[in-house]
Amino acid sequence: MKRHGFSQVSLYLLTLAVAIYFFLVMSGVFLDWVDLWSLLAGGLMVFLILALRADPLFSQLIYGDFREKTWRALGLGISSALLLYVLFFAGNIFLRNLFPASGEHLASIYNLKFGSNQLRISLFLVLIIGPGEELLWRGWLQRHWSAALSPLGGWLGVSLLYGLVHLPSRNPVLILAALVCGLWWGFQYYKFNSLLSNVVSHALWDLVVFIILPFSR
Repeated sequence: MKRHGFSQVSLYLLTLAVAIYFFLVMSGVFLDWVDLWSLLAGGLMVFLILALRADPLFSQLIYGDFREKTWRALGLGISSALLLYVLFFAGNIFLRNLFPASGEHLASIYNLKFGSNQLRISLFLVLIIGPGEELLWRGWLQRHWSAALSPLGGWLGVSLLYGLVHLPSRNPVLILAALVCGLWWGFQYYKFNSLLSNVVSHALWDLVVFIILPFSR
């Protein structure tokens, strides 16, 4: 099945490839050779190139989205990032009181920063990882699965997959965080259809929660 130069088979293959790659990255099998930040950034760049080749209209969509209603999208993205941080701040307090062991799981997430330059991590998060995840997971996967299923089905399905690929980490806090973030940014794209606002929200949230105001050091 083909529409506007896009093959439905590409959707299945790229979805499967993305799921397998992120599943393996989160399992830690590559960490003896390459650090997590490079794996995420490199993988996202490769998958985005494949996505652009599979869907000729994708680049036009990105360009048009980033050009129109820029200030509104920036405001929405900043507000979204701050609200999500507040949600996680409250959730962190709740989890620590209800499940004291969650503090150790959270600390293990921040331990991934050890041995890496803070500036390098910040640049990866803001320039590649945050924007790349939104363009790939929401702008490509959720958009196409929404067309194949329904807007609601695309949002929930891709959000669930976003959480599931974190299962190999065996870190319940990371898995829960990924699921919440997937649902949050997925709904934002579902509701406002603005890739720029999603990119701003994800990149800013990553920077604040990992570098500027982390919940654990």
